[in-house]
Amino acid sequence: MPIVGFNFTKMNIERKDKFNNDKINSNLNITHVEQEQLTIGPSEEILKFIFEFSVNYGTAGDTLLEGHVVYMDSPEKIKEYLSSWEKDKSIPTDIMSQILNTILFKCNVKALNLSQEVNLPPHIQLPRVKPNKN
Repeated sequence: MPIVGFNFTKMNIERKDKFNNDKINSNLNITHVEQEQLTIGPSEEILKFIFEFSVNYGTAGDTLLEGHVVYMDSPEKIKEYLSSWEKDKSIPTDIMSQILNTILFKCNVKALNLSQEVNLPPHIQLPRVKPNKN
């Protein structure tokens, strides 16, 4: 079943000092999974995956993005996934890969945009053109 929603709930970027080629680290955590009712037409069961995405620029600054992904499936599957999460913080790999890839795509684009606003370097490798030596 599909991912039916994505929202940011917090965006924070701070430049503290000039960037001195410090190591840039990014991190993604699913902090909580909860069940909700989606009331558009017939009531549907959904799972809400709450996340934190951070980028650390050493002494130069930090980025923090928080939000949630909304995932819809049958009521039986939703209960199964929620039970698995509450028991041992696991979700089936095929579902979790969809969730994480959606979060990574949206957060990397947003963090890249925000880093430009405060003059921090990109946290991901961008393509570059190299001159031909001929």
